[in-house]
Amino acid sequence: MDMDTGTITAFMAIGSIIFLGFFGNVIFTRYRIPDVLILIILGMVIGPDIFGERFNLVSHDALAAIDNFKELFLSAALVIILFDGGLSLDIKSVVESMRLSAFMSIVAFFLTFVTIALALHFLMNIDILLSLTMGAIVGGTSGAIVIPIVSKMRIRPQTKAMLIMESITTDVLVIVISLSLIRVILTEDLNWVLITRDLASKFLLGGVIGFVAGILWLFVLQKLQNQPLSYMITIAALFIVAGTVELSPISSSGAVAALAFGLAVGNRQFIKRRLSNISLTLSSNVQIQQFHSEITFFVRTFFFVYLGLLFRFSTFTEIHLIAGLLMISVIVLIRWIAAMLAWKLGNLNIEDAETVFASMPRGLAAAVLATLPAVVLADSAIWDPALGVLILNTTLIVIFGTTLLTTIFSVITEKGIDSRQRKELRKRLTKA
Repeated sequence: MDMDTGTITAFMAIGSIIFLGFFGNVIFTRYRIPDVLILIILGMVIGPDIFGERFNLVSHDALAAIDNFKELFLSAALVIILFDGGLSLDIKSVVESMRLSAFMSIVAFFLTFVTIALALHFLMNIDILLSLTMGAIVGGTSGAIVIPIVSKMRIRPQTKAMLIMESITTDVLVIVISLSLIRVILTEDLNWVLITRDLASKFLLGGVIGFVAGILWLFVLQKLQNQPLSYMITIAALFIVAGTVELSPISSSGAVAALAFGLAVGNRQFIKRRLSNISLTLSSNVQIQQFHSEITFFVRTFFFVYLGLLFRFSTFTEIHLIAGLLMISVIVLIRWIAAMLAWKLGNLNIEDAETVFASMPRGLAAAVLATLPAVVLADSAIWDPALGVLILNTTLIVIFGTTLLTTIFSVITEKGIDSRQRKELRKRLTKA
């Protein structure tokens, strides 16, 4: 079979991306440097505005074709990454961190949301509704980026659970409030009852249905123990659960359901103890876990590269950069305040507090929602369509900037952990 030049280039690009993702994972293991930023930068570099067109890697036409499947790809990536997050969480840690994660979600999100809106409105003279929309879009952390980073960091399980739960909660807040504000822009009607109902259905129904489905799936896995392809059938069940909860009349969050589904499947021993009157015998399947980690690695590698591909540098202006830097400054300030409050109220150690501060990346929800105002403004002719480009580009700047800062602060935190461990070891050796 003879392949054309485009197919050969695609094969080479896919192989190179996987290799880079693998070496990025090795770099994190050895040097504690998160690979997320490396993959996003790779996406920027192979994009059409830098080397994509020149070396026939990713052209504008190819990117337009990829964009046709954007929603499917990003939704599938988010569901798999959140399922992975749920599998790695301990239910006890989730319960213990619930109060602090709720505090971080509400305080950090709404302070960031409101402060960014006021800063954009008064300092850059942007309409208050658009300012509120921009604040809502970048108001929360991204579970798709937080989970891969904090899951490998050497912090307490309760802090990991808190940061993961915060990122999932704020992802939902970002989606519901941003879409509600866009609806207000179009209809000039603010319905608080509808917003409250949307938030309740996203959290409660998605979480309950996902967790119950996960428990039921444990009984299915009991019948499939040591069977080939048992993980693939689990992925199939995951997609069905995530898709079902999004359908009317449930209209909940597939992302929340995926996390809850993974939480149930990953805590089989805990659930077995709670269901002692029901026969549930499960043994660990090493092959399933290994395949799970490999497919998650594959999906998240291409997800972060795609985030980099979203950058259209030819459309960036100085105003976009100024607005983006202003929003990043607000995010860093609010994150520092929230981390200090969490440190005092949550009785965190210094490593946990530093990680809470570092965990500020914006990602999938922000990137997807930032594309909507451009379409809305172009179709409705309410404001200048250029404002839609402003929202998209400033959001991408915020995503890159916060991910860069998260990478830097995570490295500093990990080096601090190494330094403190060496000091403690020297003290013990001196006493001995």
